[in-house]
Amino acid sequence: MTVPLALTQNNADALRRGACPSLATPMQTGDGLLVRLRPVAAALSAQDLVALAGLARQHGNGLIEITARGNLQLRGLSHETVPRLSTGLAAAGIVPQTGVAIEVPPLTGIDPSEMADAAPVAAALRAALAAASFALAPKLAIVIDGGGVLSLADMVADIRLDAVPTVDGVAWRLSVGGDRASAKTVALLPPASLLDGIMTVIAALAVLGPAARGRDLDAAALLAVLHATPSVAAAPLPAVHPLGAHRIGNETVLGLAPAYGQVHAHRLSALAKGLSACGATEFRLAPHRSLLVRGLSGEMLAAARACADREGFWASDDAPGRSISICAGAAGCASAGFDTHTAADALAAAAGTLLDGSIDVHLSGCPKGCAHPAAAAVTLCGTQAGIGLILDGRASDGPVASLPADDLQPAIDRLGTFLRARRRDGETARGLIDRTAPAALISAYQGKQ
Repeated sequence: MTVPLALTQNNADALRRGACPSLATPMQTGDGLLVRLRPVAAALSAQDLVALAGLARQHGNGLIEITARGNLQLRGLSHETVPRLSTGLAAAGIVPQTGVAIEVPPLTGIDPSEMADAAPVAAALRAALAAASFALAPKLAIVIDGGGVLSLADMVADIRLDAVPTVDGVAWRLSVGGDRASAKTVALLPPASLLDGIMTVIAALAVLGPAARGRDLDAAALLAVLHATPSVAAAPLPAVHPLGAHRIGNETVLGLAPAYGQVHAHRLSALAKGLSACGATEFRLAPHRSLLVRGLSGEMLAAARACADREGFWASDDAPGRSISICAGAAGCASAGFDTHTAADALAAAAGTLLDGSIDVHLSGCPKGCAHPAAAAVTLCGTQAGIGLILDGRASDGPVASLPADDLQPAIDRLGTFLRARRRDGETARGLIDRTAPAALISAYQGKQ
């Protein structure tokens, strides 16, 4: 398969990024080594979750995270305990995925409202990639989205396949470098040529080298190589957050999330046992730091929600903290400059009504920004100079204002009071932030109003 170098627009500017933390390549953090994993099995049992919790306690510090893309992270490991964790996972029958990250909706193959089951496509692509042995960017992500209630429309990927209806049945819209709305459209592929088409795109990335990402590809040049039908922009899909109860066919699926994406092992174990007693039959990792629970009857939903609340899990899509991303913070990471969990609770109390999901808020213990690598509307970051305020940027960006850590609580209260007073009826947080001058936000943060 020959791919012209003209497929790149800015390959010289491609950003080289580190490998994702895995069992083979754990990441050093302030609280030890971190391992990220996604089980091969689409569904986990209560026994699996209890086993994971036990391994997290035995070999790490017991802190478990569910990431924004629905992966698990175990923290506080060491070079001696990572191999033992691997052995323990194998003994428990939990096999982590390896290779390129290929994401499918968490309920694919189950949701009767989806246009296509993405699982067989993902399996065929994994097999093709294993045979090809391309050298690709460590954080390359592919989304295969067949639609449904909990689609992956808002998940950013280097390569996307979105099922779309046509007069001849379902086809797949191929796009690169974004989510369903923002990715550059390439072609409309029928099922028969789907695998060849996406492998052509992956081969183009391999030609550009291991730093190449989907944003570096020229969609028009790819279309010419594919000899495929051009595709128009995909129709928008409603953004449905996994939190809360969802009617999927004839069953109700309950979406839970550990507060701020983090849970201690003993509470995860208690949750699994408690929900199993409520009738839960399986658990599925989902985007937005969520865990989907199947098997609950309508009569047991209230008991399941109560169990989740006891163990520090959110069970409603109006939980104010769901818009906040935090790292382990000073309570669990030596690199962090403040207690991010306490700050997140303070922010939810001071400005909970403003956290409507229209903006991202990031509380980062240090400039590495582990919990939210992308830009956020508002970031509070621990630095040598104190807690920095960053607007529409990443944790690694320079702050527009800084305060000592001891002054953070009053600063959060001031920001909340200022924004609540300024907000118009029915206005989203995004609209409020966009029309508020940065200088006004800085003044509120610093107490100079």
